[in-house]
Amino acid sequence: MPFPDKLAISQVLIQRQLRDLDGNCAVAFSGGKDSEVVLHLILEYRPGVKVVFNNTGVEYPETVHFVRELKTAWDLNLIETRPGRTFWSCVEQYGFPGGTKRGSNRAYCCYWLKEKPFNLAIRECGALGYFTGVTAVESYTRMFWARDLGTCYRLKHENVIKVNPILWWTPEEVWAYIRGHRLPYNPIYDQGADRIGCMTCTAFKSWESQLRRLRPKLYRLIKRRKDGVLYLL
Repeated sequence: MPFPDKLAISQVLIQRQLRDLDGNCAVAFSGGKDSEVVLHLILEYRPGVKVVFNNTGVEYPETVHFVRELKTAWDLNLIETRPGRTFWSCVEQYGFPGGTKRGSNRAYCCYWLKEKPFNLAIRECGALGYFTGVTAVESYTRMFWARDLGTCYRLKHENVIKVNPILWWTPEEVWAYIRGHRLPYNPIYDQGADRIGCMTCTAFKSWESQLRRLRPKLYRLIKRRKDGVLYLL
């Protein structure tokens, strides 16, 4: 589908969901390019929308700085969450994150650092639904659930609507939107980051190459604790 058509569909979806939720909604903002595009789209229709940023305590410093800068520049109604447990306490109990299935180490880590504080923030602000920057092309697993669930569905356990307006956008289209609107973006991308999120996450395929390049000391620490081997390079 041509990008202008995708953009128009995303805009219609956002307007419809804002109307259906009667403004009782939030935007999940990670500080990454995808959720920034969604945030920018929604601010055109709802300038005071609540914006939730999960500060897990192991975010890239550039991400935290960028989110706080954008809060001032865009006058965001920002809610910054903090987890009740640290990443390292989760590692101590469950091991380093790995795998994608519920019940894996990754699931426990994400629950304590992201899901629990985010869901609490959503309940406390009275949101009936929230928008995300999720895109289907991030992984094969996401492709499958995107095909089955689509851009908008209800989460039974949380009893909220989850809306993914740019679900079928490609990374190239996301960057084209950012450049076309001259939006600022997280500077960690210019350092070679492919993924924005917890620096210490070991659950995605390219974590080693990214962390070794961006934070070599932290990489060596994690490899030593994870594998029991001292890495000098």
